[in-house]
Amino acid sequence: MQTPPLPANEAARLQALSASEILDTPADALFDGVAELAAMLCGTAFGAITLIDRERQWFKAEHGMGLGQASIPRDQSLCAHAIVQDEFFEVPDIAQDARFADNPTLNGEVKIRFYGGSQLTTAGGVTLGMLCVMDTQPRRLTAAQQRALSQLSQVVMALLATSQRNRRLRESQTLLDQRSAELGAANRFLDSMVEHIPSAVYIKDVRDLRYVRINRAAEDMMGMDRADVIGKSAGELFGPDQARVLEEQDRQVSMSNPAFDSVDQVISSRRGERVLHTRKVAVSDARGELTHILGIAEDVTRQKALQQEIRDLNLALQARARDLEATNKSLEVFTAAATHDLRSPLGVIAGYAGLLQKKYGALLDDRGREHLAVITGRAQSMARLIDDLLAFARLGHRSMAKTAVDMQVLVAAVLEELQPAGSSATTFRLGTLPPALADLGLLRQVWINLLSNAIKYSGRADSPVVEVGGAIEGGEVIYSVRDNGAGFDMAHYDKLFEVFQRLHSDQEFEGTGVGLPIVHRIVTQHGGRVWAEGRVGHGAVFHFALPLTPQPAAAGAFAA
Repeated sequence: MQTPPLPANEAARLQALSASEILDTPADALFDGVAELAAMLCGTAFGAITLIDRERQWFKAEHGMGLGQASIPRDQSLCAHAIVQDEFFEVPDIAQDARFADNPTLNGEVKIRFYGGSQLTTAGGVTLGMLCVMDTQPRRLTAAQQRALSQLSQVVMALLATSQRNRRLRESQTLLDQRSAELGAANRFLDSMVEHIPSAVYIKDVRDLRYVRINRAAEDMMGMDRADVIGKSAGELFGPDQARVLEEQDRQVSMSNPAFDSVDQVISSRRGERVLHTRKVAVSDARGELTHILGIAEDVTRQKALQQEIRDLNLALQARARDLEATNKSLEVFTAAATHDLRSPLGVIAGYAGLLQKKYGALLDDRGREHLAVITGRAQSMARLIDDLLAFARLGHRSMAKTAVDMQVLVAAVLEELQPAGSSATTFRLGTLPPALADLGLLRQVWINLLSNAIKYSGRADSPVVEVGGAIEGGEVIYSVRDNGAGFDMAHYDKLFEVFQRLHSDQEFEGTGVGLPIVHRIVTQHGGRVWAEGRVGHGAVFHFALPLTPQPAAAGAFAA
């Protein structure tokens, strides 16, 4: 058996075969009919249309053999010998041809003795395969039969071209259907988006300025169904004055093609007068010609009403502020007068109590001296209360001068002032205190009040201890004062920073009930916060936090 030679243009031939897109395609009745017709014209038992691939011969169609679209090895193929010929290829008696001796394909159960075929050649001169006829008996085809087979081979090539075009048309149609479906989905999505935009959207034809589309929000704004709007002009839907303004805007957009952003304008609709803010833009087609005007109108009626309400409220607040300012001035006058009037009799009481003690103390019995001491103590307590009230009231009018405060130095100085060295049994533990940006004088008062309370309420402990610490957490620096004294009941926490609200009686601990409110006011003025934790008989801890960066003082934070 002789191996069939390769055509000189094998690479180009295989490329053309691949480009034909015919290999392994489904059976086609037209090709089957040509194979049958070829066998009939030549009077042979078999007819076939074959294509020679790189390593196989594939039957596109066959008649009489019962192979269907089968493949055989290329080196066993008669057609592989035939494609290298330049003219009709015929083997009258295969059994007598040395090239095909021992060929298993030709010497099977049905022994092929005759082969004749016409090449399937492209316009570019490359042969893809053969239109062939075969028989079990030796024979020769007539010249007419050879011509008929050659003409049929041209029909096969035409069918191949037509089949390829049809496949591409089907693929194009499939792609077109896919693109159409995608476009339809995109249009439905855009339609849904436009329909659900909360602003009114409408489109007008640029030629006659009639509405061609509106969305649901436009229906709501106009108080009309879209069926009553589509195809109408502004003149048919609104009053003449209003329509003239709207159409003039449309003409400006269509003539000069700018984007139009209207001032707020009032329109009359079936829902009454509405205030709209409208944007319009001209829409062009693929050729750049203006076709439509797109408008987006936002109903700002409620917004305008709210703005007016805010303006009215601001005017009322300004008037209220003026009233409060006048009231505060009156309170300042009252406070000054009241403290003066209170101080005078307190001074007299304290003075006479001192004289009684000095001149007549020896004449009084124990009960009398006790009464005199109560009078003196109460007068002193009242004087301290007046001083604290004045300090509390003045905080509302004191301006802050923030500087970088060395908290370590400040607290050490306050402790020395409150408890000079060696004068107290209280143990002080001073931790690291980060610096802060604050008003030094006001912050000094905070530490005085907190440390005084800690010293006072821990004074009855067996071993009084006051701990002071600080740390930076997040955007704050947090300070704390902890004692192991009397503590307080957290159930009454809400009263802790209110004026005159004391959680201990005067018999237990002296005080005016103003110290902690002063702390709260000062820290709040700095943009900070104050809180505390306590337990009866187990001490308390007071915390206050200041922002790391300067914070504007809350308006009216210290208003009396």
